[in-house]
Amino acid sequence: MGSRRKISKVQELETFLQELRDYRHYRLSQANNRCYVLRNKLLQDSGRLRSLITELTGKERIKVIWIKSGRESSCDTWFTGLQLQFNERASSALNYCIDITIAAIGKLKADIEMGIRDEQGNLIDKSQKVSAEPPKAFIAHGGKTVARDKLEDFLTALGVTPTIVEEQPSQGRSKDKNVEYYLKQCDCAVILATKGDVDSKTGEFIPRGNILIEVGRCQERFPNRTIYLLERGTKFPTNIDEKVWERFTEENMDKAFIKVAKELRAFGLIKAVKG
Repeated sequence: MGSRRKISKVQELETFLQELRDYRHYRLSQANNRCYVLRNKLLQDSGRLRSLITELTGKERIKVIWIKSGRESSCDTWFTGLQLQFNERASSALNYCIDITIAAIGKLKADIEMGIRDEQGNLIDKSQKVSAEPPKAFIAHGGKTVARDKLEDFLTALGVTPTIVEEQPSQGRSKDKNVEYYLKQCDCAVILATKGDVDSKTGEFIPRGNILIEVGRCQERFPNRTIYLLERGTKFPTNIDEKVWERFTEENMDKAFIKVAKELRAFGLIKAVKG
């Protein structure tokens, strides 16, 4: 796909993304008349764009797991998210469709940024000239969660390699030394502070202890290149709370992803695309 076509697809996907968000807003506000009109358009557009989104995100079958009454089942997120009956399951599927569309846009923009101009000013494929290693982001987290999976997918789509220490080889190092080793390999850090322990003094949820320890290490290693994401219903300790952070839920990470993309651009690790 040529650069001009990619730019056109970015614009098309961004329009589609806004319509998905509008549809979610109308559903939540029960503006049914607007929902039905927009739903028909989204069904048509999703049928046309779904294969592109799948290709860009590397997900051959875009599905989510739904657990109800202790039973686990899967559903087609596009069909479920745009179904007439809007329930909790449909809402979750629609949020996932939005997340994966954001990831696809990020991947396309990253691909466009791989282009450089030749002597005639034409865009050529930079990968044919240079084999540069993509930037790496250290992820401090409280365990494997839906939010962590989404963050991994989003970073990958932006052309940034997510680094999760326990998934890397240790080569005989202790856990402590392993964290230090992989921190040194990275260019920035993302603190994914999910709900963990209960503060005995306040009764509020705070992130798990290992996250708080890694926050200190990340701040020391990347004083100006650390991104803070905080799950709703959780509170940072006072020494971290003064930082600028963004809230998220596992169902809706839109604002968190926008925060991540803005900070990565500010760090110089990804570039904004000008149409």
